[in-house]
Amino acid sequence: MNINQVRYFLSIVQCGSFFEAAMREYISQSSLSKQIKALEIELDVELFKREKNRIFLTEAGKCFLGYAEKIVQFEDSMNSDLDKFRQQRSDEVHFATIPILKSYGVSEILSDFQHSLKADNMLVHYDIMEMEQKEILPLLRMGTIDFAIMRKSSLDDFNKYEKRLFFTDELGLICGKDHELSNDAGIRLEQLKNDNIVLISPKSEIYNVCMERLKEVSLERNVIATATRHRNLLSMVQNKVGVTIFARRMLDEFDELKFVPLSKPIYNNIYIVKSKEKHLTGTAARLWNFLCNRFPEYVEFE
Repeated sequence: MNINQVRYFLSIVQCGSFFEAAMREYISQSSLSKQIKALEIELDVELFKREKNRIFLTEAGKCFLGYAEKIVQFEDSMNSDLDKFRQQRSDEVHFATIPILKSYGVSEILSDFQHSLKADNMLVHYDIMEMEQKEILPLLRMGTIDFAIMRKSSLDDFNKYEKRLFFTDELGLICGKDHELSNDAGIRLEQLKNDNIVLISPKSEIYNVCMERLKEVSLERNVIATATRHRNLLSMVQNKVGVTIFARRMLDEFDELKFVPLSKPIYNNIYIVKSKEKHLTGTAARLWNFLCNRFPEYVEFE
C-alpha cells in the first residue's frame, strides 16, 4: 500500500465517481482503477461496490475510510514539519505558444499545475515563448521546446505529433457597437462590401483562413491593413480604421466592440502539440501528462 493509493481512495469517496476523481488527480481513469484494485488486493477486501452508474463504499470500505483519512493527515503533517529541512528542487519547462496566454487561460492552467506540485517542494522555471505560428514550428521540429500550443495547419505531417484539443473558437465579424451590422444575428461576408477590413498578421493562420473566405466573395481588396498583435488589431477597429474577422475569445478586453457571428461559421481549433520523437523527462513530462488528462484526445471540429 502506498500513500497515492490512499489519496486516490479518498478522492473517489469525495467525488462520488472514478471519472471525477481521475480528473481531480490528473491521471487516467484506467490507471486509477488499477491503483484501487491493487489496494483492494493488498488489503484483501473489496472497498467499493458498483450499481449501474453509481458507486458505494462497502462495509470494509467504510471501516478503511477512517484510517485512510488519518494516514493522509499524518503524511501531510509530517511533510509540513519536514519542509523546513528540505532543499528546494528546481526544474525547467520550455514551451512556445501563439499569442493567447491571457485570453485562453494558459496562466490559470499553469497555476493549477503548480498547486499539484506543492507537496514536492518544487520550484519550476517556465520558459514561455509567445510568438507567431510559423516561428514555433522550427522549434518544435528541432526539439528546442518541450511542446507547443498552436493551430493545426502549419504542421507538415500531423501524424508525427501527439496532440490534444485545447480550445475551439469561433471567428466572426468584430466591429464597433454603432456599426450597422452590430445587432445582426448572423451576417454574410458580402455585407462588408462597403467596409474597410483590417486583419491579423499574414504570419497567423487566421489571416490565411480569412483571406480565403474574402476571396470567395471578391472582398480581398477591402483589406487595407494588418497588425502583428491582436490588441493592436482590435485597437484599430475601436478607432474605426475598419472592421475585422477574428476570434470571439480575444474580445474580452474591448467592451466597446461587438462580435457578430457569420452565417457560414468559421471555427478555429487550437492544440497542445508535442513531437512523438521528443522524450520528456522530469517536470516537463509531468506537465504534459497533466495537460493530457485535462484535455481530451485529438478531435477535429470544423
